[in-house]
Amino acid sequence: MNDEVEQHGTRRISVIDPLSRAIDWARDVLFRPFNFEKWIVLGFCAWLAMLGNCGGGSSGNPSSRWEPDDRQIGRGLDEAWNWVADHLIEIVTITGVVVCCCFAFWLLLLWISSRGKFMFLDGVVHDRASVVEPWKRYRVQANSLFFLRVGLGLAGLVVIVSILLAMGLVIWSRSEMRQPDPLMIVTVVFAVMAIIVVAFVLTLLELAINDFVVPLMYLRSNRVGAAWSEFWGLLLARPGPFILYVLVKIVMAVVLALIGLIACCLTCCIALLPYIGTVILLPLHVFRQAYPLYFLGQFGPRYARFATLGPEPDAGAADVE
Repeated sequence: MNDEVEQHGTRRISVIDPLSRAIDWARDVLFRPFNFEKWIVLGFCAWLAMLGNCGGGSSGNPSSRWEPDDRQIGRGLDEAWNWVADHLIEIVTITGVVVCCCFAFWLLLLWISSRGKFMFLDGVVHDRASVVEPWKRYRVQANSLFFLRVGLGLAGLVVIVSILLAMGLVIWSRSEMRQPDPLMIVTVVFAVMAIIVVAFVLTLLELAINDFVVPLMYLRSNRVGAAWSEFWGLLLARPGPFILYVLVKIVMAVVLALIGLIACCLTCCIALLPYIGTVILLPLHVFRQAYPLYFLGQFGPRYARFATLGPEPDAGAADVE
């Protein structure tokens, strides 16, 4: 890949130079010198930062072929509907309890990971492993980030559920037709495409928040609104480098996924275990955290703290404007 950059006056914004700098910084943080305690603590912060970001699933293939019969399907649907009607109160109660528990657990994961993002970022910026101090210091910023993530998650859920409900209503209204219905096909295709678009937009927003808004909140000790406004100003002023940045991140995601798969095979799937896998792959996580920082550090003196990571020469200096 060629090093594509933009010129704006005398300032040069590169999406490639920060890659090598992030690799060097990950090596310096974790191996120069190697400190087992620091590795474990920093890995814990990285694990907290990523809570709720991973998941898994399984699939299976039917071992026998089932030939549907309209009368059997009708009887089955009638029996299912009668059973639901007879146990409606129990179903609603159990479903409500499960949904509330899942929602509360999701909120807990988001709240902890919002704190963890600032803890891990602080460790990468200052080359240190600390838990209690950054947990307390960035409480206000983490809570602001938490509310943004909750709102974004709920908005995405509402949009996707609305699309699925609209698709379901169309299919239900046309279910009595014997022949394939073009409207049903168009509805399904449109719903799938709409969900893909929504997922893509949510992914871009998550990328912007994690890679730029959170570092700007950390740098200025600001809340989400001010940090988002600053990021938006940078994006409008220099859209080219950010577009190239997204393309690099896509390639990076593929490469890091392959590295993670190789690590999983070499460790007999131990790398899949919670926390332990994060500790094993900590160099990748430090690299991924350092890359957007070095990228931001190219945007002028106001971002100079990200241009040179490490302990601050003057402990009394502050990055807050």
